Amino acid sequence: MSSRTPHVVRTAGRLSLAAAAVLTAGLPTALPTVLPTASASAASPAGTGWVTGVVVDRSGDPVAGALVNVLPPREIPEFGMLDETTDRWDVTAADGTFRVRQDPRGFLVQVCDHDEDRPATCVQPAEAEHLIRYVGPDGAFDSWLQHTDLYDATAADLAVGTIEVQPTARIEGTLAGARFEQLEVMRLNDTVALHGQTDENGAFTIDGLAPGTYYLRAGGQGTVPWRSAEVTIDAAHPGQVDGVLDQGTTLAGTAIEEATGDPARRTEIFLADGDGDLIASLFTSRRGAFRFTGLVPGDYRVGVLRPGGEFVRHFERVSVVEGDERVESTVPLTRGATATVRLRGTEGRVDSELRDSRGNVVFANLIREDGVATYPGLRRGVYTLVAKDGDAYGLRTFRVRALRAYDLGRLRIDQPLLTLRGRTAPHAVVEATTSDLCPADAFPTFGGFHEIEKADAQGRYVIRGLVPGEHWMVAADGFPHNYAPICHDDVEIAASRRYDVPLAPGHTLTGRLVYEGTDLPAITNIGYEVLYPAGLTTNPTNEHPTRSRTRGSTGEFTITRLSEGTATGGLAVTPNDEAFARSLWVYFPVQYGTPYWLEADAAPLTIDGDVDGGDIELGDVELVLHGG
Repeated sequence: MSSRTPHVVRTAGRLSLAAAAVLTAGLPTALPTVLPTASASAASPAGTGWVTGVVVDRSGDPVAGALVNVLPPREIPEFGMLDETTDRWDVTAADGTFRVRQDPRGFLVQVCDHDEDRPATCVQPAEAEHLIRYVGPDGAFDSWLQHTDLYDATAADLAVGTIEVQPTARIEGTLAGARFEQLEVMRLNDTVALHGQTDENGAFTIDGLAPGTYYLRAGGQGTVPWRSAEVTIDAAHPGQVDGVLDQGTTLAGTAIEEATGDPARRTEIFLADGDGDLIASLFTSRRGAFRFTGLVPGDYRVGVLRPGGEFVRHFERVSVVEGDERVESTVPLTRGATATVRLRGTEGRVDSELRDSRGNVVFANLIREDGVATYPGLRRGVYTLVAKDGDAYGLRTFRVRALRAYDLGRLRIDQPLLTLRGRTAPHAVVEATTSDLCPADAFPTFGGFHEIEKADAQGRYVIRGLVPGEHWMVAADGFPHNYAPICHDDVEIAASRRYDVPLAPGHTLTGRLVYEGTDLPAITNIGYEVLYPAGLTTNPTNEHPTRSRTRGSTGEFTITRLSEGTATGGLAVTPNDEAFARSLWVYFPVQYGTPYWLEADAAPLTIDGDVDGGDIELGDVELVLHGG
């Protein structure tokens, strides 16, 4: 950081309260809320001076009622104060003047339109009259991403001079065939910059944008995905974008009961690609009709692809070729058997599963409060029903020989629950579940049983309350201690048993984020992450991704719990909404409503315990600003 001579600042500033994170292209996700940690007295200690200035519009007239925030490193990406009890924010007077306290950790000055219903908070981009503005020692910009330095706090007052706010830019146009369709304004790195919507005629105006180059995206939900050409805008030159949302090929059909020819009413029909990956589902009409739109050339499956209804699973194959406007399919369905059971001897909550002959879960937790469960749509075959309360379990195996209704009578819950015990890393969390969550990045399936316990200081764990099964997943995670996690699938638990879940010591990666061509560290808490090839049983969980935020304005980061193998390091842009530890909460290198993004070269990593103990020192990692 530096303490440069304050200068007169001409600013363009329009602000938004929207979350400053777009995690993947097309999937905007809000950042976790960081709770206030500092009191007013702690945030504004004696000895720090004030920041003074005046906010004017483009004509030079004072702007009354603008919000001015002094943001230290942790708060820079926020569109408002995290601790509104401080004196580091002010609303400009009639003459545009403001006076706010400096922050001892270093700071930028943020100016925005004030959300009068939320103290110290900026309004949403589409509702503001001015762009957000950030002022620091290296100038005044539309985004914090354009800054590379912070003001140092001093005992003397800091006069930043005149801050000029600018009107927003916009994109308008018509997307024919798009009635109340969501639009996404995209940066050129394919992340979402802002959201909009068409009206009933497909017309739209998307306001609140910073000057720059964007493109628009829509469709993909019952229509063919649409993308516009790039458009460059500023306040004086709105973007004009027109297009047509293609409805694609329509798949129309009827689901019927094969035995009678009657329509399969109110039945969930699934559409999947040729490999069986689900695309969409809907319920048939009273006449058994269904209709999917937006198909592109390719192979599809349509039918009952998942259990849960009255009919057994069955699908028809459909092909769409170029030029097809409509294809049709009739899906014959067979009503499956039903099995009804009533429980005896239960107390409190009851968990349950119906399993097929291979031990796979067909239904989980269908037992009602009155202790009755009916399982529909069963094929011929052997099934096992397992249920437990807090004290015992019951198990019954039965065969479906014909597609009819079966009354299984009463299932008594009177067998002693099983126990799993073993060794793992000290204080690690061990979970046993019949859900298939291994590897952690695979598509999950869910069962009815899940127990979690924490090991003691010697790594001993005990999990009680289990039932027999062949497909338990047993996993352990040593977070926050430095161990690599692991999961084991298809663990058989036929009786109480011992099962060790050893964790390998984790490895560490350190580095520092700096701005391109300088040794200036990143000014705020963006993050770095390590990603592994998909499908490994040692891959990190969503709750504890292998990533870390930079510390304050040092740019330094440390990532622990790394498993051995090949991986890739890079800026943290992967969505992990489940992450709960503050050290894993990071700001992503974009800002809502602006075209800017920071980028760093991906770093291929080989983590080998025989080389430097597996630890890696990256040194300085350069951040490159794009989108200007």
